[in-house]
Amino acid sequence: MAVNKFPRRINIPWIIGILTVQPLIPTWAANPASADEQWHCVPNASGQGWDCNVNNRAPAPIKRAPRPTQAITEPSQETKAATDTQPVTTEDTVQQVASTPSSPPPDGVNNLDWVPRYQLDPRQLAAVPAHCTGAYIEPDREGKTFSGDMSLAPIFATADTYRSVEGGTATFTGNVLVRQGYRQLQSDLAFLYRDTETAEFEGNVVFREPNLLLVGDQASVNMQSGRFDASNVRYVFHDQHARGDADQITRREDELVVLHDATYTTCPPTEDTWTVTGNNVTLNKFTGFGTATNATIRVKGIPVFYTPYIYFPIDDRRQSGFLPPTLGYSDDNGVDITTPYYFNLAPNYDATLYPRIMSERGLLLEGQFRYLTESSRGELGGSYLNDDKLKDGNRNYSEERWLFDWTHHQALQPRWTADVDYNRASDRDYLRDFGTSLDVTATDNLNQQFVTTYNGGSDNHFWSLKGAVQKYQNMTSDASDSYEKVPQIELKGNWLAKNNGFEVDYIADNTYFTRDKRWNYKTKVREGEFDREHEIDRPVYGEGNSEITNAHGNRTYLETGAKYKFEWPYAFITPGLKLKHVQYHLSNLDSEDYGPNDPKYNTSPSTTVPIYSLDAGLFFDRKTNLFGSTEYTQTLEPRMLYLYSPEEKDQLENPVFDTGNNSFSYAQLWRDNRFSGYDRLADMNQLSVGLTTRFLEKNGFERFRAGIGQIFYFEDRKVQLDPYYSELLGGTPDTDVNLNESQRRYLDSQKASTSPIATELVWNATDALSLRQDWIWNTNENHNQEYSLSMRYSPDYDRVFNVSYRYLDQVDRTRKNALGNVIPGEFADGDIEQTDMSFIWPVVSNWSALGRWNYDITNSRSLEAMFGAEYDNCCYKIRFVNRYWIDGDEDIDNAEADRGIFVQFVMKGLGNLFGNKVDDFLGGIDGYREREDREDF
Repeated sequence: MAVNKFPRRINIPWIIGILTVQPLIPTWAANPASADEQWHCVPNASGQGWDCNVNNRAPAPIKRAPRPTQAITEPSQETKAATDTQPVTTEDTVQQVASTPSSPPPDGVNNLDWVPRYQLDPRQLAAVPAHCTGAYIEPDREGKTFSGDMSLAPIFATADTYRSVEGGTATFTGNVLVRQGYRQLQSDLAFLYRDTETAEFEGNVVFREPNLLLVGDQASVNMQSGRFDASNVRYVFHDQHARGDADQITRREDELVVLHDATYTTCPPTEDTWTVTGNNVTLNKFTGFGTATNATIRVKGIPVFYTPYIYFPIDDRRQSGFLPPTLGYSDDNGVDITTPYYFNLAPNYDATLYPRIMSERGLLLEGQFRYLTESSRGELGGSYLNDDKLKDGNRNYSEERWLFDWTHHQALQPRWTADVDYNRASDRDYLRDFGTSLDVTATDNLNQQFVTTYNGGSDNHFWSLKGAVQKYQNMTSDASDSYEKVPQIELKGNWLAKNNGFEVDYIADNTYFTRDKRWNYKTKVREGEFDREHEIDRPVYGEGNSEITNAHGNRTYLETGAKYKFEWPYAFITPGLKLKHVQYHLSNLDSEDYGPNDPKYNTSPSTTVPIYSLDAGLFFDRKTNLFGSTEYTQTLEPRMLYLYSPEEKDQLENPVFDTGNNSFSYAQLWRDNRFSGYDRLADMNQLSVGLTTRFLEKNGFERFRAGIGQIFYFEDRKVQLDPYYSELLGGTPDTDVNLNESQRRYLDSQKASTSPIATELVWNATDALSLRQDWIWNTNENHNQEYSLSMRYSPDYDRVFNVSYRYLDQVDRTRKNALGNVIPGEFADGDIEQTDMSFIWPVVSNWSALGRWNYDITNSRSLEAMFGAEYDNCCYKIRFVNRYWIDGDEDIDNAEADRGIFVQFVMKGLGNLFGNKVDDFLGGIDGYREREDREDF
């Protein structure tokens, strides 16, 4: 069922396998003098005594390693015969049995099956993380893999001696072992009482089930009701790598289990770094939950968290209760404490409340409700802070702060779905100030979208119809709002002929775009203080040019294309033809500068262009030995792509709703449009030429790949996003004046006869070492345009080292105003040149060093520098990190650096005690997430 995918939110595995103990129906087999004979004892027909007879057909006793014990004289054949016919009645016999010295417990029980690392076999060692000093290994035994019905499984018993005395008491002495299916109980001494139908086990009591071991001093069982009592008990769950103890464990007649003064930890037997203690712990196997009173988390014996009552799971079912708290401190928020509480409302929906107290800001309440059905899933959440108390540097002082989130997926029919992703915040700074536990992924522009999609077609014809409404909330302080799509309807399809290479693609998209005419923002008037909301009009046309920046209206885009692929093992040729058309119906164009009578004013501009393409390539391969060792298949793959599309000058009248320039790269060589979106249809008369070589292993693994390519232009690229550049490229008189260096370079690149040379190189030198290089060389001006080199070395999950270098030739980074428009004459520093180094590396024993250094070579400063240490074992993990950083949301050229010392403490099996935010910035270390997500105990 779908609900099985619904995760539970708390992970305190108080799992007691004894929940499943069945009432003991005695069918005992006792081992007297001879290995060939066993005593088979059952209650007699009246129920007032025991019938014990030699039974050679009883199952063989459990084979165990011998252990030191005082010798017990075997009964003679005469004694056996007497026992067969009449119980032993002498008082001396009873006293002698009762006073038999106890023997040591079975091997490994004292350490709860803990096996040191050096004693593990290779298979066991492979499953143990490197930072663990050992593991709990359940020994092999008869019945361990039993999978039948426990209620029908017979019960067998073995012991060194067996006695039956007058009064209905049966006594088993020495190496007592009782087994039923996969369940096993051992002790030094066992008494079975006829009158009360009970059994008592004394001395080194050991109870086993798969993944469970209980060790105690004494245990008693009511064979009629199934009640089980044990005292001074230690327990271990092998799979969970967890252990604990309890003064007493009781399995009641209603099959509920009660533990008194119990503890829980995942630390090794010799270490108690952290423990959870509680009294009156009740476990209910029918609901899958347990309760505990006076629960306390202790670190090195010191209590750090207490709750008078906790509700927790004993299996995979979800439960209500407190989640581990988060503690922190920052200059803006002060002492920051979050104590989540989880509500298990039903098998298919739940809720979590996150009360958060910040000493500098106040109380913030955040809540999340999740639901899951057979045809839908979703999350509804929100947060609220009544009055932000932080004054200094806070533009939202003394205001209400809030966030709302709703995500929903609905399967209306097998091929028809609907999705909602709606997020809204009180202000632009909310996520930067507080973050969120809700499912909010985009932080620059909060998405507010509804989409419904129908997927149709058959094996060779796929099509989809989508309807959508999409808005955004701008969360940045220096960029203009994005256009809203209210609504969008899109039809896409692909048809492929079954018996040849003929293929048809088509797109039909109709979207209405709009956005607010006024732009709201706040400005800092002096250090630490902000003006209230300001509104400025967004101009219809861009500053200093004729680009339409605030038009509203409808855009219809149509595209259809056909191609035929001729393919051979050594080559392919694919001619193709596309036709693209875009049509607008605009409003909101009247302004002081332009009106309906202006020649630039056009409410219905349209553009239609054809695209002719010819794609061809060859494929050569050979066997080769790289460096004289492993045999590889080397390929050589030359490729050419010719594109032609005429210039349509009327695109000057088209607004720019959702279109941008695609960045140039090796992959861009093989695209048929240099723009993203549909507002510009590129003019092209060009030939892309490229060459790729690969080294492939026998299993298909790509050990090495390198590619190089360039575009040869036969005409200037005159269609531009900004009509100003289009006019310059079109040769408009007296317009190419007062150009800065950045503008000049861009125009030259659009008139050049060749593109830069684009290269890529990927080398998986070993399974642990990989390198990647991307290089773009401007042949027209003979300089590096862009270059990046990265290396990653990771021989295993625990060792990661990354280093990278990036260069981007920008000449001048222009500054922009609040509307996102360029401020004339305002430029920041030029080229971007940065290095980034990060690592996680074991140093000694369980200690690892970790850090990251992101350095801005251009401005001779660090963007981020952090160094820390981590101690990790099977029980807990603790990190100390010293960090220096520049907030990415601020003006990178003028931002002041922040500094902080962070501590994170993680209890294995419980989660973070504090320091959750440490994970956020450690995620910048490539390989950190994979390391944390790997399988562990």
